[in-house]
Amino acid sequence: MLLQQLLLLATSLTLARATTVPRGVSPEDAKLYIPSNLQTFTCLTHPSIEIPYDRVNDDFCDCPDGSDEPGTSACAGLLHKDIAIPGFYCRNKGHTPAYLPNSRVNDGICDYDICCDGSDEAGGVGGVSCPSTCKEIGTAARKMAAERNARRSKAAKARRELVRKAKVLKKEIEDNVATTKVKVQANEVKVKELEKKLHETEERERNRVVKNPKPGSRVSVATQVAKEKVEELRKLLLKVRDERDIAEERLERAETMLRLLREEYNPNFNDEGVKRAVRSWEEYLADEDQKRNAAEDRDLTAVLEEETNWDELAGPEEEEVSELYQLTKYLPPAARDWLGVKIKELREFLIANGMLAPQKTDGIETAAVTAARDALTAAQNEDMKVKKHLGQLEKDLAADMGPSDVFRALKGTCISREFGEYKYELCFMEKAQQISRKDNSKTSLGTFSRIDIADETSKNEAAGVFASSWEESHEEPLSGMALGYDNGQQCWNGPKRSVGVELYCSAENEIRNVVEAEKCVYRMEVGTPAACGREKAEGAAKDEL
Repeated sequence: MLLQQLLLLATSLTLARATTVPRGVSPEDAKLYIPSNLQTFTCLTHPSIEIPYDRVNDDFCDCPDGSDEPGTSACAGLLHKDIAIPGFYCRNKGHTPAYLPNSRVNDGICDYDICCDGSDEAGGVGGVSCPSTCKEIGTAARKMAAERNARRSKAAKARRELVRKAKVLKKEIEDNVATTKVKVQANEVKVKELEKKLHETEERERNRVVKNPKPGSRVSVATQVAKEKVEELRKLLLKVRDERDIAEERLERAETMLRLLREEYNPNFNDEGVKRAVRSWEEYLADEDQKRNAAEDRDLTAVLEEETNWDELAGPEEEEVSELYQLTKYLPPAARDWLGVKIKELREFLIANGMLAPQKTDGIETAAVTAARDALTAAQNEDMKVKKHLGQLEKDLAADMGPSDVFRALKGTCISREFGEYKYELCFMEKAQQISRKDNSKTSLGTFSRIDIADETSKNEAAGVFASSWEESHEEPLSGMALGYDNGQQCWNGPKRSVGVELYCSAENEIRNVVEAEKCVYRMEVGTPAACGREKAEGAAKDEL
């Protein structure tokens, strides 16, 4: 009986020893603090060092890694890289367990932000007593968590809607690209046909002349005007000839008087005036150019007396007219310069009305050629316009719009918020600008250039912010996704302005903060559903769709 009692006592002591966890050790790490059969403790990262188990938490640092003092601040002076334990474990019954840096254990301060149960000040240093507030804090934290989860759920739903909208928009662009390509092909065929038509029209118009016009038609009127022009030329020529005849008659009378003077004057009579007159007369007779050109006179008479048969000139349709309408050939050489202006006006009139084929030097083309050329030009312009539109669509389709193309649904959406004397405006995938609240003047901070995606943990740590800090401040952490806006307005004596837009998950598009990190380089924190739990949201979107 005594032996059985001794065995039971030994078993009880062993179980007690196995289940006793030193102060400051988490349940997960309890197995590391089970004493050996010899009641010793082995330093966690220095297994060659063993100390008596009763020296654990004796407020003296025996292990180089501080593992023997999980519940005191005795090893707080060790370098962080040398410490083997995460810190002082706060059970926080009624709330979330947490680790407190050992340097803050028994420092006379209630660290309710981490240890709401007050276990870190169980020693009562300085008479400080820290009763547990975990029930109240836990209740508030659970309420905050519920609100946060509700926001995230709403944001995830908003992101799924953005993804759905982005797919619709992308499909619309793809359909537009396909339709536009068909238009481009049709326009190319149309342009080739109109080029051929213009060439054929130019060839036809080069040798075409309209004949036998109907009374009252445009061509009939043109013919009548041409007849009137020619008749006007005939009258002018007739007037010139009559005036020439009168001048010749008066000249003949003067010549007769001078001839009598020459024949009857007395050379011995010393009259210098008479002598000079006689000498002038002799010189006049010696000038052969004053004699009338009989050939020119005959040509002029022939033009005046010849009647033009307009019906005969009309002739059959499509008659070659390269010689027929060279009207100047009917005029004598001496009159061509004088009548050049009139002939040019008549020729231009005939060409414009399709009665005479233009020459390259005329610079004039018929209405039919002009219409064919205008049609070709319009088709070419339309072809260039459609091709430019196609290029823009293909560029938009190939652009990086983020995971699941989500930012396509946000493109052009603008948000703004006032900070101090400025209002900052951000338009997704387009531009960012700073607007003065004094005079409403605008300064470009850049245009969209890229999407950057980094590991969100390293992104937040690089900014000096950890997940626990976000949770405590009731704010969402940065997602690791950022939008880059570059080539803004030039800074005075500095670089061009730019802004890095750091994104976080939010059910609504909003600007949370704006800072000028360095001269003319801005950092903006923006909330958007597009930045919400990408993997979860995309999986849910696939299930939903």
